Amino acid sequence: MKAVYYEKYGSLSVLKHGEINDPKEVLDNEVLIKVNSFSLNPLDYKLRNGMLKLITFRTFPRTTGSDFSGEVITIGGSIKNFKIGDKVFGFLSQLTSGTSSEFIKVNQSILSKIPSNIDISESASVPLAALTSYQALVQLAKITKGSKVLINGASGGTGIFAIQISKIFDADVTSITSHRNIEWMRNTFLVDNAVDYTHENFLDNLKKNEFDVIYDCYGNLSFNKIKGLLKPNGKFITTDPFKIESIIGRIVSLFSKRKFLSVVVNSNGNDLNIIKKWIEEKKIKIFIDKIFNFSQTHDAYKYIETQRAKGKIIVRVDV
Repeated sequence: MKAVYYEKYGSLSVLKHGEINDPKEVLDNEVLIKVNSFSLNPLDYKLRNGMLKLITFRTFPRTTGSDFSGEVITIGGSIKNFKIGDKVFGFLSQLTSGTSSEFIKVNQSILSKIPSNIDISESASVPLAALTSYQALVQLAKITKGSKVLINGASGGTGIFAIQISKIFDADVTSITSHRNIEWMRNTFLVDNAVDYTHENFLDNLKKNEFDVIYDCYGNLSFNKIKGLLKPNGKFITTDPFKIESIIGRIVSLFSKRKFLSVVVNSNGNDLNIIKKWIEEKKIKIFIDKIFNFSQTHDAYKYIETQRAKGKIIVRVDV
């Protein structure tokens, strides 16, 4: 089958287009999916670059990508919730494999049927980013009506879902974003406050002891420097638990009521069903920055690695 893969860690140049073996026969609890699209996430290039090789123990060749959407073409003997022809989406842990290929084999527990009000390609943009923010804000932070939430990286894929999930719970949201996205944040997402990180000492404009939750979608904030913005029992949540700043943050939080937490996203079909329902109820909207064809996968990764994407980036495999 056709695929985009790599045979060693490295920069964008290690990605190859070619043929790899088809997935092996499905087990009783697995389904075989013909991939329509996958979307890109910062996790993808961090894995390819070898930044997480000490914990992933990856073997080669490896496909890239985590999110996917596609059509079920084969089901295992124990499958009850899905049938051949179903349009599905999900997030596949790259500890096992990626999604940048014609076909993937996955456990049924990570799947959901795509929302009825978006197309199959758009649905590929949802799983990893939405699940990360759902599990961070709802399950870890336990936000409620009136919670004051500060979101760093608000205009990226994960941040956009974070804002919308926070608003479902009637939280008060402050976004950290660039100057060019300030009005977009205010007009489209109705954030309560927006802060421009391009201004020197931009955090000085925020009040001490103000936030119940600081959610760092980019993983580039220092807990030690920002913890004063949290209320005494506030929570700082990062999406990058493996950086040295995160290790320091965990140690510092041991001596503070303000807690440092990491979200390590769990690929969970039940959680994804909740996200699906919110999309169908129009409580969550999908924002796509760019769509690339499979042959343009290199260009897609080159774009996301600029860290200037405004929404999600999709690669269509089935074209």
